Amino acid sequence: MEYPVLKIKKGHEKRVRAGHLWIYSNEIEKIDKSLPVGCLVDVINSKDEFVGTGFFNPNSLITVRLLTREKKSIDREFFSKRLQTAREVRETLCKNRTAYRLVHSESDFLPGLVIDKYNDSYSIQLNSAGMENYLDIITQLLIKDFNAKNIILRNDTTARELEGLPRFTKVLYGEAVEEIIFDGKFKMKVNLLKGQKTGIYLDQTENRHLLIDISKDAEVLDVFCNEGGFSLAALLGDAKKVTSIDISDESLQRFRENIELNGFDNNKVEIIRKDAFDFMKVLKKEGKKFDVINLDPPSFTKTKKNVPQAKKGYYVINNHAFSMIKEGGYILTSSCSHHLSESEFQEIILTAALKAGRQYIILKIGGPSVDHPVHPRMPETRYLKFMLLKVIN
Repeated sequence: MEYPVLKIKKGHEKRVRAGHLWIYSNEIEKIDKSLPVGCLVDVINSKDEFVGTGFFNPNSLITVRLLTREKKSIDREFFSKRLQTAREVRETLCKNRTAYRLVHSESDFLPGLVIDKYNDSYSIQLNSAGMENYLDIITQLLIKDFNAKNIILRNDTTARELEGLPRFTKVLYGEAVEEIIFDGKFKMKVNLLKGQKTGIYLDQTENRHLLIDISKDAEVLDVFCNEGGFSLAALLGDAKKVTSIDISDESLQRFRENIELNGFDNNKVEIIRKDAFDFMKVLKKEGKKFDVINLDPPSFTKTKKNVPQAKKGYYVINNHAFSMIKEGGYILTSSCSHHLSESEFQEIILTAALKAGRQYIILKIGGPSVDHPVHPRMPETRYLKFMLLKVIN
């Protein structure tokens, strides 16, 4: 099938030729603004050679998102094959889980499409104008080939605004049921309409499980605990006491329900609704010490402009953690700020430790769970940074 043609400027082909899937507005020779937003276009290079087919959006800095580098029709069969390939990977690597990310956008060569599976319920997020045109096909495939009982549309991300798309949530099929999922180690309740991201933070699943083996008889501090994923892992690991901090009443209520759901001892948990920065400062002043500290803050910046402020935030909470950790203790620290690089994050941690007069070794440098693959030519797809540290003195 033939689609309208766009040409990449001479000298702007290297990154795309190397495998990146995005083509920016300044890289295109002439943008035909008469083309419909979200339509398919064929892209050629300055030598008129075929580069690939992708979604077009003249209103976005990312003007083309490539779907394929082969000449082929973008139809029901195309999406069926891509979804089946994505499922094979997850079924192989997430066998003990009833919830996982089925499609991770560009990393599964379906730009702008996120699909999360929660038992037989599916949560869809569309972050590109072009993918909106294929929502019906995607929904039909989930019902027919994946036996979806419920499908929720979670179009409430800021990424949609960059595409000129409205933000909203909607039940597409079935109903908005509350699911109880098993993450491979413990159970969690999921609200598909109101939960974080598309329900819960699936990207931290494997990192959470690390707490199980280091929490026995430990005093654990879980900062920005959200719905309690890391705290639940600590309780499963037989922690002596878990102190969990978050500012959200709704998240903490869900955490309480998750404690009961798993049959954990409520007396081992102290749940505190406070601003994390303020409360860590109080704990530090009081001289409180912990065996294990987990830091899983929300993104401190959505733009490059605010990176300096974000760096300060990461420094402060990690410096507090190094001041409060016992000798020989463990710190788990994360950043999901897309605009903060891994090397910048590691440098912040090092500076925070030095200022606190502590030394540590890195036991693990990680990222998101295996159901959140990384495109090798797109560092943008590796947004989550994670480190497990052991403090030596």
